[in-house]
Amino acid sequence: MKFTAFVPLIVSLALLGCDEVATKQLPTAPPGKGGVPVASAPALSGPPEARADEFAASFLNSIQARSFRERRELCGYFVLQQNGQITATPPQPGTFASCDMDAPRSGSGAFASYHTHGAYGSEYDNEVPSETDLLSDWDFRMNGYVSTPGGRVWRVDYSDRDTRQVCGQGCIAVDPGFRPEDEAGIRQSYTLGQLRARGDSF
Repeated sequence: MKFTAFVPLIVSLALLGCDEVATKQLPTAPPGKGGVPVASAPALSGPPEARADEFAASFLNSIQARSFRERRELCGYFVLQQNGQITATPPQPGTFASCDMDAPRSGSGAFASYHTHGAYGSEYDNEVPSETDLLSDWDFRMNGYVSTPGGRVWRVDYSDRDTRQVCGQGCIAVDPGFRPEDEAGIRQSYTLGQLRARGDSF
């Protein structure tokens, strides 16, 4: 997952009771002013960690089936509205192993990115976040959430500079084609250096 140009307009999805979806327009920069990179602003504040984790797992679970069916990653942002509600931008479709999306504007309320790792692929170490996943979020001073074909959810933590499992294998929808590999070797958390070492041995 990586970020590209600024997004001119963000439409969010609100999970209502984890069953219904509503749309709402987010504030945008004044016409002609353009976006301000989040990277130029202080680290984004968000909702309490436990609440964000719960929302992330529920939302990612709701888009797993589409991600598996289309065999592509889906990505977007989680947004904290002024009324305290957490919402999600509509999933942006990517490729089998990547998902490019526009950078959020400063002041939009986006506090974390999200993306799925799509369908199972034996040539990919997609039960853990990638180095790019961590670095992309940290460049924009935000957290991130990643779901895997095996049904894991990870939080990429900007403050702690690591990634941790929000919940383990099978906690959300699992790709029917998923084949467990080295499950005992998957840690509960990784630093960037540990992910690099894992990548060297994969």
